[in-house]
Amino acid sequence: MADQGNEGLETVFSAAFAGMRRARENFTPRLTVREIGTVLSVGTGVATVSGLPGVGFEELVQFPRGVSGIAFNLSEDHIGVVLLGDYRRLQAGDKVLRTGRVMDVAVGEELLGQIIDPLGRPLDGKGPLTCRRRLAIERP
Repeated sequence: MADQGNEGLETVFSAAFAGMRRARENFTPRLTVREIGTVLSVGTGVATVSGLPGVGFEELVQFPRGVSGIAFNLSEDHIGVVLLGDYRRLQAGDKVLRTGRVMDVAVGEELLGQIIDPLGRPLDGKGPLTCRRRLAIERP
């Protein structure tokens, strides 16, 4: 009777290990490389940020608490950012992420009847925009 218990246990373990082996073989890690900067100082409508060596001129950057900004003054060890939100929500030490985008706007029929702010965020309570197409605000 003890052998039957061991055989049942071995079957359970074999099935469990086979399942873990399949999961491991099918797992593909999703690695993302991104630059993360740090706020050095915040003033009225502007911030100084370090740690974003690849940021482009007029690139949008994302601060915590929903504040965005546009990179303008690019120097070797820091950048100046014009803030597009309430600067009082930021402080030195906050993390900053690159977006890889310049200022753009959603376009398409999905915008008809929507009320949005200058950053393209909905203000009418109809939920997030579903536009798939975006165009730079400065187009030739």
